[in-house]
Amino acid sequence: MNYVTVIYLLNIVLYAMYFFGKTGSEVAMSSLDYIVSGILSLFLIFAGYLNAKKGMIYRTVLWVFFVNVFLFACSGLFDQFGSDFNILSTNNSDSLLFSLALIIYNGSLFPLTVILDGSGLALIVPVILSFMLPSLGYLGGKKLHSDK
Repeated sequence: MNYVTVIYLLNIVLYAMYFFGKTGSEVAMSSLDYIVSGILSLFLIFAGYLNAKKGMIYRTVLWVFFVNVFLFACSGLFDQFGSDFNILSTNNSDSLLFSLALIIYNGSLFPLTVILDGSGLALIVPVILSFMLPSLGYLGGKKLHSDK
């Protein structure tokens, strides 16, 4: 079982339940939003640790990153060439569906996405974090379990 993939999908469900259960505006972030996002990020680090503890290879923690890179690349491609793909783009040739999929896939980082809205970093930072967080857990788990 790939713990990183399972925890990442669980994070999507947990944050969706939290997000749709909260009251107020979706762009008005409270401290609880940041705490929930931080806890879900810690779950992802722990999932990388579990992958290392179970003796899985490093590549197993990178599947989430590969999906994020695919969505990000498609988002950029359809943003540039979106006028030729009317079904997958908006009138301004933006890649609405791929950008939306990237944001939903990284839903637990939504408070960070709101802070970075308006800059190109709102889509780049979740991709980078999907690499860094499980990798930190995996490297920590590998180091702890190689000493035994």
